[in-house]
Amino acid sequence: MRLHEVVELATSDAPPDRNTIDEIVGRGRRAQRRRRAGFAGAGAALAVVAVSAAVALPPLFGGTPQGPALQAAAPPPVEQAAKPAQWEFPADPFQFTFGAFEVGRWKVAAPTVASTSYQIASVYLDGRTTNDRAITDEEAARVGDRRKKGEAGQQSEPTIFAHLTLYRPGAFDPAGLTGATRLTVDGKEAYQVSSLKYGYMTNRTLAWSYAGDAWAVLSAISDSAQDPSDAELQKIVKGLKPTRATPATLPFTLDYVPAGYQPVELGSHVISGLNGIAGARDGDYGGAIFANPAPPTTGLVEPYGGAEGESIPGSFQIFVVPAKNSNQTTGDTTIKCGNGFCTHRSADGETSIQVASDGRLSDAEMTRILKGLKLRNVNDDSTWADAATALGR
Repeated sequence: MRLHEVVELATSDAPPDRNTIDEIVGRGRRAQRRRRAGFAGAGAALAVVAVSAAVALPPLFGGTPQGPALQAAAPPPVEQAAKPAQWEFPADPFQFTFGAFEVGRWKVAAPTVASTSYQIASVYLDGRTTNDRAITDEEAARVGDRRKKGEAGQQSEPTIFAHLTLYRPGAFDPAGLTGATRLTVDGKEAYQVSSLKYGYMTNRTLAWSYAGDAWAVLSAISDSAQDPSDAELQKIVKGLKPTRATPATLPFTLDYVPAGYQPVELGSHVISGLNGIAGARDGDYGGAIFANPAPPTTGLVEPYGGAEGESIPGSFQIFVVPAKNSNQTTGDTTIKCGNGFCTHRSADGETSIQVASDGRLSDAEMTRILKGLKLRNVNDDSTWADAATALGR
């Protein structure tokens, strides 16, 4: 069973009416299900994590505008002086080869997710709000007040959820984009396609060849069919430039990984995958996904797990997050297992450390992984380990 399916047992309510404040909150719950697991109580199923609130607004709807908070969404960008003339494709895929940049209204954060096939960065658009963090008690109260006043269905801010995925050579297959129009953008081969998401959001995708058979893909889900426009969407192509390859870092190292499992995806300053991008400003420390067998590294049309952040087949995940971001009940270093995952806290009680496998691994195996996980100083990046060291490669 997928994590977000199990979590629904602990968080779901009756189906809300479309386009109401209830639906916004409901979609927030669904978005939060994907982020990370924790105990809701003895014998309970996996439960969502929400900072100071039981629910969170999703990336698709109104919340806190990016503004200055964008600077906290990712590690500092690579210095401009480090830019090489050509793109690098290091043998070790867990490296970042581009940095934060701005072009037109687009603001692209430094990438925070890396896999055997791609890197992912959060993307923001001036004039539209992205909510990629859990809401506070005060914000939840405002939502409740609007519901009581009968203001359901009103959205106060134009919204967007966007990310940029940079694929390694041969990993992305543009032929898999159904109904796409072939273009030339800034002298590069490109494909563009639009579709409806959730029945009323506009999902726009622009893919372009940034180096030979290596493709970059901008995905933008907006509550407007006109913004971003085709011209606005295509501006981002000109802004993407290479930087010197820099290894991704993690706030832990592993002494043990079950036989046959290979690292396939990680998150640095976020949890792994698109779930990490969905919570880019939640303040999480890092995560990693191992799989047996490893997923394919060619013929992809989207990141592993897809847009809904489903579990990669045959995988287990590691989450390292602030204790306040986890509603687990264990409050010390004692390892507690149940429902396909094991968890405990750091010695100071400030960090939650978890392994989730959807039941693929025994409690004994997951406990062994946790016992072999050595935590670095989560508040000091200089102590973090490069991915190759952290993941025992």
